[in-house]
Amino acid sequence: MPTAKNQATARPSLHGALAWFVASYGVAIVGYLALNAVASRFLGRSSFGYFVVVITLTTVIGELALLGVHRAGLREAARLDMDAHDQLARLRLGVRAVCLVSLPAAGVVSAAVTWGLLHGHDEQQRWELAIGVGALVMLSGHQKLWANYLRGFGQVKFASLLEGRSGGALVAVLQSGFLAAVWLILPGLGLTGALGAVALGYLIPVVAAYRGVSRHWHHAPARASLGRDLRGVLGRDWRFASGQLASYLNANLELWMAGLLLTAVDTSLFGAAQRLSLLLVTPLTSLQVVFSPAIARLGHDKDPRQLEALVRTGATLAAIPMLCVCVPILVAPGAVLGIVFGSGYAGAASVLVLLTAGSVVNVLTGLCGATLSMTHREGVVAVVQWAGLGVRLLLGATAAIVLGVDGLGASAGLVTAGIWVALWTAARRRVGVRTHLTLHPKVSVLRNTVS
Repeated sequence: MPTAKNQATARPSLHGALAWFVASYGVAIVGYLALNAVASRFLGRSSFGYFVVVITLTTVIGELALLGVHRAGLREAARLDMDAHDQLARLRLGVRAVCLVSLPAAGVVSAAVTWGLLHGHDEQQRWELAIGVGALVMLSGHQKLWANYLRGFGQVKFASLLEGRSGGALVAVLQSGFLAAVWLILPGLGLTGALGAVALGYLIPVVAAYRGVSRHWHHAPARASLGRDLRGVLGRDWRFASGQLASYLNANLELWMAGLLLTAVDTSLFGAAQRLSLLLVTPLTSLQVVFSPAIARLGHDKDPRQLEALVRTGATLAAIPMLCVCVPILVAPGAVLGIVFGSGYAGAASVLVLLTAGSVVNVLTGLCGATLSMTHREGVVAVVQWAGLGVRLLLGATAAIVLGVDGLGASAGLVTAGIWVALWTAARRRVGVRTHLTLHPKVSVLRNTVS
């Protein structure tokens, strides 16, 4: 069994991890665009918005059902001595409780609620959609769980394939392929077929990731009380769960408000603009997972200068692809929407520009959220995110009712920018680290830092 020292030397440097990340990220972006391009044409403007609503809702519910154990596990696994069987056992028991209790419960409840909300619809379609929603909740939760633990245990390449939009490169490619097959072979399945294709795309990678994580702790004891383990997870990781939930709600609340307050067409337009604007923050979101283990170790070692050099270099790396995506969006938003989603979505151009403004601020402030969370200040992240959510709800609902889809887009961009400025300020004051991009990145710090 490797010692902590041997484990560290076996891990690649951040520089090596990033080389693989760039390749997998490129494939993930292509898969993400393909998935949304196929879905928008397959479902049309009457249903595409609701497809996006279901995908985002099931992702949030699956995230909530994990109770924060995935992010806390990433932090702890990154610093773990693999000879410490008691620590491994604690991680394993927490994951076991989530997988056997909270995640299945969330899937069943989501399926039941979906079935109830579809009262009056065709009975077969009710059951199909309910089962699809329940499956997506569980599978999206498992994807995040195993991807974080793979990263924490040092399986960088495999983890990179499971991280990012639509579940990473492997998941996104499979989902887009299955969805295209449904469109070509069984176009009459509509929304039910689209959700089934997305769920099927999760299945193979999730099973493979589970097997990859299991080999690290198969020797650790796993027999204990599920109830006690679940209470332990709640007591230990609730701040992570709270912050992650608020973060996902902040990312999707306006889309759900569009579905409630606006027409089906406006919901589809907003959904298309939102999906495209998220491409700007995808590099930063993915880098956050790559950098998180290193941030946790540097924070534990109380090395703020090295930590600041690392996170600011990371912010600069994320800003480069962001600018490549941002320029065409700002110059010709309607044309970009037409190319990706079809000519019927060009009307979302103004919303896309407004959402892009908020995403740009997110990237420019850098890895402030990860810096706070990985240095045991996840409670600060939760407070800022929940405060922002309250403002987002009040301002967004008012803007949508008074100004329509453009007002909702303006509200979303403004609140998003405010949240990330607040988190940057908190990282500066609480951790003593500035996280925004730098014009003088230190590439050497990536070579000298263990991933």
